[in-house]
Amino acid sequence: MKNYVLSFAASLAMLLSSSLPMTASGSVVVDRVVAVVNNEIITLSDLQREETLKKVDVQKDERLLLEDMIDRKLQMAAAKSAGMDVTDKELTEAVTDIMKRNSLDSKQFESALAKEGLTLEQYKTELREQMTLSRMFNKYVRSGVAVDEAEVRAYYERNIKSYSLPEEIRVRQIFFRVPENATPAETALIKEKATVALARAKKGESFVALVKELSEGETAALGGDLGFLQRDQAIPEIEEATRTLKPGEIAGPIRCAGGFHIIRLEEIRTPVKPLDQVKEEITKMLYEQKVENTYRTWLQSLRSNSNIENRL
Repeated sequence: MKNYVLSFAASLAMLLSSSLPMTASGSVVVDRVVAVVNNEIITLSDLQREETLKKVDVQKDERLLLEDMIDRKLQMAAAKSAGMDVTDKELTEAVTDIMKRNSLDSKQFESALAKEGLTLEQYKTELREQMTLSRMFNKYVRSGVAVDEAEVRAYYERNIKSYSLPEEIRVRQIFFRVPENATPAETALIKEKATVALARAKKGESFVALVKELSEGETAALGGDLGFLQRDQAIPEIEEATRTLKPGEIAGPIRCAGGFHIIRLEEIRTPVKPLDQVKEEITKMLYEQKVENTYRTWLQSLRSNSNIENRL
């Protein structure tokens, strides 16, 4: 049988296959009422069937599970009172649609249910409840929930740090190339030229002018500007040096692949994702929050207008 019927039937099989609580010796414990919801009751055996169905840790979640069962009874009663419960015709149409989508005729469908220990009527009972609860949820919860653009923008601005991208640095450099076959003496001479350039820059000479006068490589034409780089994308030695600098401060000579660098940290920024990029994500999150809050408020109103006894 296809997944829809199998998963639903399997769950119902577990629900309906459990029996009254047993003692260690195998004798049946007398059933008792664990909750009263207006004129309806929930018994201990009802609760235990639910535990089996949902594979609940009894010691931890039994009370929460009972509260959920109470909520469902309240919703079913509200549906009946509002004339929104699922009719026999609607239920029959739903079952017919399920059979059609799974390419099953009536005998095949009932046979598949029987293999899971279910009768057609048992299946219909559970399906009716799920359809009714869905109908009530859509009318009293979803239909009243909307998120407008102003709410999305306000949330974005309040939580702007949550949408921060990795920190970026903008560095300007004076580069002194060291040939691959340079001798130690030649390397020392190039380093000395870089050290002199560093001293001139620290005395206040225009860094850009020094770049034009002394720097080698492609960045010289750009005034030595390397542009904004994510920290983890910069040359490691340069990135490490910038960690102790404030914008406008200079460091060097820094030796790394290719030669010596005199650097000036121009700017540090932490860019953020633009609103358009995260708008859908925020809208979905706010919508789900509103649905949850509306649902809780609605359930509380049902409880406030009902007589409920939790005897667990």
